[in-house]
Amino acid sequence: MTTRAARGYGASRLRAELRARGVATALIDAALATLEGEDQLAQARALARRRLPALRRVSPERAVARLRDQLLRRGFAAGIVARVVRESAGAGE
Repeated sequence: MTTRAARGYGASRLRAELRARGVATALIDAALATLEGEDQLAQARALARRRLPALRRVSPERAVARLRDQLLRRGFAAGIVARVVRESAGAGE
């Protein structure tokens, strides 16, 4: 699980993958308890930084939507996604 988290997957995606593999809920909760909110925020920010150069070619509105969708697909919480997208949109201007 540490490998998947290090690759930029959020808690929601990790939970879904573990559940799909038949891992018990108690074990999933224990494993995900090791992921801290600040770690998730840092991972989301890192993913956004890697994604931003490619998004500069499209309109700002479209870039925000694409970044938001990417982070949500990766399994980051909506609050983290909103914060990172807001920070990234401010940095891009």
